[in-house]
Amino acid sequence: MKRSLQIITYAIAASASSAAIAKDDGFFVTAEVAAGQDVVPADIIENGIDQDRIAGAFESDVRLGYDLGPLLLDFGADMALYPEDSRFNRYAFGPGIRADFPLDENEATKLRLGAEYQYVLGEDGRVFDRPRAEAQLIHRHSKEHVTTARLRFGFRNQSEDRFTGFDQSEWLAELRHNWRPEGGPTSVNLSLLGLKHDADDNRFSYTGYGFRLVGSTPLAEKLTGLARISVVQRDYEDDFSQLYPVNRSDTHIRATAGLDYQAWDRVSIFAEAGYVSNASNIPVRDFDGFVGRLGLRFTFED
Repeated sequence: MKRSLQIITYAIAASASSAAIAKDDGFFVTAEVAAGQDVVPADIIENGIDQDRIAGAFESDVRLGYDLGPLLLDFGADMALYPEDSRFNRYAFGPGIRADFPLDENEATKLRLGAEYQYVLGEDGRVFDRPRAEAQLIHRHSKEHVTTARLRFGFRNQSEDRFTGFDQSEWLAELRHNWRPEGGPTSVNLSLLGLKHDADDNRFSYTGYGFRLVGSTPLAEKLTGLARISVVQRDYEDDFSQLYPVNRSDTHIRATAGLDYQAWDRVSIFAEAGYVSNASNIPVRDFDGFVGRLGLRFTFED
């Protein structure tokens, strides 16, 4: 694990040095630290049936990048520590790139292409690595309405030391509409989602569909209210196990609300709380409970 932390430290330092050189081009840094509880990683719970599905965690997230107008480069490093069980611990890092291409003279319509790579470590070494690529077609109807069609493809290369058959291609299709009443700071996003995961072992393969609704609005001069709800149905392609010889089917619901307070020029305090439910026909995958977190967000930019 010491070597894993060294790799992450060197990667962050290298990215920070490069970003400092490119400061005149629009260097930015965002960082979050938080504590709370959430659903534990799926590649651990697949190994057992007696583990809690929701656990407390300490999290941190750092993003370094350059904003070059139509081109955005970034590097991220995330950490999640679970005091109850160190097997859930995650250390992730990797680069990303995004480019915008206007499709008309007034730039009301544009094509956005992006790619990223993520390498994830646990206490016992590599958990998985995943390259992703996506395309978005974005059309601004007016200052109030923007519609986005998005298609993303990724491939999760799971460590075989944990269990076999979890390597999978991952497709996500999204149709999203953003509404800002009178073009102001209040925002409402509605997304329709389609998912297709094709794993080496069909008991991990599924087709999914659902929606996500996200809203934010100012409540005071420095205080913003946030709310989010998502519902996703996942239908799997093969028997779950010999003990449960039926195709797994889950309905995952997550609803949270929170506040974001701009405490200082570059520092925000945020809090959110809510409920998650995974209603499943497989008893050992059926769970629900409270989720939430409290943290600080730091933003630095030219």
